[in-house]
Amino acid sequence: MKVWKWGYESDKYDSFTFPDPLEVFDQYFDPYFNGTVIGEKWGVVPFETYRSRKRCDCTGIGSNIPIFSEKAVRLLEPYLNSNAELLPLQHPSKAYYAVNVTRIIDALDYENSVIEYVKGRPHLIDQVHRFVFKLDVIQEHAIFKIPEYKSLRIFVTDTFKDAVEANGLKGFTFELLWDSEANSDAEADLERQYQEALAAVEHNKGEEFPFDEAIKRMEAGESLASGPWRLQQAPDSTVRLGNLQADGSCNWIQPIYYPPILLDLKWHVVNSLPMK
Repeated sequence: MKVWKWGYESDKYDSFTFPDPLEVFDQYFDPYFNGTVIGEKWGVVPFETYRSRKRCDCTGIGSNIPIFSEKAVRLLEPYLNSNAELLPLQHPSKAYYAVNVTRIIDALDYENSVIEYVKGRPHLIDQVHRFVFKLDVIQEHAIFKIPEYKSLRIFVTDTFKDAVEANGLKGFTFELLWDSEANSDAEADLERQYQEALAAVEHNKGEEFPFDEAIKRMEAGESLASGPWRLQQAPDSTVRLGNLQADGSCNWIQPIYYPPILLDLKWHVVNSLPMK
């Protein structure tokens, strides 16, 4: 069995926004999209197309709030029903649903994962450099969260990914995190590649500055980095937020808002990376 990190493609397909994003985040996304059930508290949430490209079945907000088309919801219903809430968004012409993944399982294998803890706080995870999951725990759940990342990431198994691909659903991306049948040497080599790519970004990084200054420099055409994160403009001048991959490339999204974790980081200028 494989476990993948869910994501979405933003450059090829329609992009969206909320008329009043701060209200939506304060009322719904921040307090509830961490495994907490919303239920009848969900209200009317306007949602509109920001830029028209190709129609997609999957978009999202940050790394933890999927938004699926009506087609995706219908075809993936067997995997979503017991693991998530499907919350309708009010789009002028299309049916979309915010997917609140409420299935949180204690699936991380601490003994075999490679985990970095916050300095001085040995029980608080800073980063997981290599994920290893408990096979007996995940095999019943095609989409889930784990307590350590309940506000940051969504995980799916190959069962979910295969269903997306078999039905030709557009806009989904999947980053492989763990394969139960993979050779441990191959996993170690992948982790080594990632650490080398990260070290290359951090080497000789020069002047560092806060997030507000990083945004100004990005808007002026520079590319910025902080650890595995990237900020860069797309060719159409829209903002892209990237996450460094083992091969030195980035997984890019078009953020509707900036995750709070970015605001306290120190940033530096780097060479721009291609956007696929």
